[in-house]
Amino acid sequence: MAIPLSLHETTSEDFIARAAALRPLIADRAAAAEDARQVPEEVIDEVRKGGFFRLLQPKRFGGLERDSATVMRCVIEWASADASIGWVCALGVVHQWLVAQFPMRCQEDVWGDNPDAIVCGSYAPAGECRSADGGYRVSGKFHFASGVDVMDWAVIGLFFPPDEEDGSPMPGFAMVPKADFSIEDDWHMMGLAGTGSKTIVCDDMFVPRHCRVTFAELASGNSPGYQALGSNLYRYPLLSIIAYGIATPALGCLNGALDTFLDEMGTRVTRGAVVLGGKNVRDFQAVQMRVGRAAANLKAARAMLFEQLELSRAKIVDQGETLSVRDRLENRITQAKLVELSIEGLEELFGAVGGQGIHLSRHIQRAWRDAHAVAHHVSFNWDALSAMYGQSLLGLEPEGQY
Repeated sequence: MAIPLSLHETTSEDFIARAAALRPLIADRAAAAEDARQVPEEVIDEVRKGGFFRLLQPKRFGGLERDSATVMRCVIEWASADASIGWVCALGVVHQWLVAQFPMRCQEDVWGDNPDAIVCGSYAPAGECRSADGGYRVSGKFHFASGVDVMDWAVIGLFFPPDEEDGSPMPGFAMVPKADFSIEDDWHMMGLAGTGSKTIVCDDMFVPRHCRVTFAELASGNSPGYQALGSNLYRYPLLSIIAYGIATPALGCLNGALDTFLDEMGTRVTRGAVVLGGKNVRDFQAVQMRVGRAAANLKAARAMLFEQLELSRAKIVDQGETLSVRDRLENRITQAKLVELSIEGLEELFGAVGGQGIHLSRHIQRAWRDAHAVAHHVSFNWDALSAMYGQSLLGLEPEGQY
């Protein structure tokens, strides 16, 4: 399938500018997304029309096979306006890379008739998976499927029965069409409410064998999809690319909150309850210090993010190598640290928003709540990941996901 000429000629800078141009629409729909507990279809349609879901999609299906740094710069723009919408759009983009890890026949199932199809995911292996003629029968519940209401397919985590009689169950992913499962509306959260990360329910659903990829294949840098496509873009380890899609929205929260804070504090004056009324808030040194610390955290997180993305890109895409354990851990600690830095920066700003700032209509309080929700994702548990990174530095076997 040929890439549309307009997209083929679109530079990374063009995509980033297009993403920034969507910020007013996303900001305008943020409250509605939170109330409805799902991303508005119109936003997904605009992201689709902008070609963003093509960024990591294989050229074979009309994709562009661009770099992860361009994707994350777009995610920062979207999440600066609303983290829930940024989160779902980010997953819509990075999951195209994940689809490309599956056997070619599965990719054709997903994109053959609809190259615009996008995919949600529930990663943790769950439910029951039994062998069947030509595939598997699957039943159970699969949680935290962000954007499931607006996606076309889903990736679900399973333990596949062993291929050999004396083998062990194999953790991995199955690709399933939306028509084959139901959705349990159970997403009622204090943050990231607009992601609509509801539960997928499968009832004796058939999954063809060609719609399976194992974690071992994903970790090898030699997945069935890579073997078919031959592009080094598809040699990343899973968490060295997918997890950035859900860590980077926290950075967007801080970026957008800082923009909002600076805009609001330019004209805000005190009301005189603690200090004399009529004073310009921006003249208080305490406020200046909070702004400085928040901006420094933003700068540090950005630097970590894009340095690490480039290090991985150069090794995988340019040199055609696979990442070592240490390389993977560098990605994991970067993801966790940029979330922590974003939280710390938001705490500085939220501490100075005043009484008006805690109203549910205000942007900063939503960004603060959403970033804290990001930090509660199991992939970014700071205690676990910092310990894992320290274990490696100390010459011990790292314990955790990398």
